[in-house]
Amino acid sequence: MKYSLIPVGFVEKSESEIAINIKEVYWDATRHLEEFSHAIILWWIDGRDNPSDRKTVLVNPPKKKENEPSGVFACRSPRRPNPIGHTIVKIESIDPENRKILVDHMDADSGSPVLDIKPYLPSSDRVENAKVASWFSNLEPRYY
Repeated sequence: MKYSLIPVGFVEKSESEIAINIKEVYWDATRHLEEFSHAIILWWIDGRDNPSDRKTVLVNPPKKKENEPSGVFACRSPRRPNPIGHTIVKIESIDPENRKILVDHMDADSGSPVLDIKPYLPSSDRVENAKVASWFSNLEPRYY
């Protein structure tokens, strides 16, 4: 079985803004995105797309105090079999003239390929009273 991924755009960072720059052929796919305050960005962690990182199954998460490794499916390590990043962003504005979605933050590097964008839906994307591993329990919420 063979798969192919086609980037719909790229992350663009400067000192003054962070944007998702959408390819012209996909710009119409952003229609009505301005109706949402937040979006889920799926992106390719291209800096970690190498045979060694793709073979990684155990890592030591930086926030974990013990030295016992965790599986990559139990952490947010960029070293994983398929280096897919997932970031929830606040949509600051949409610039149709330049085909950009301006966002509040993005943990991808400038130039990282964006694979997909989905609107954030609190009714299905938020989980109340979710259980997390102890090394994640003291993280500050980004959004309220």
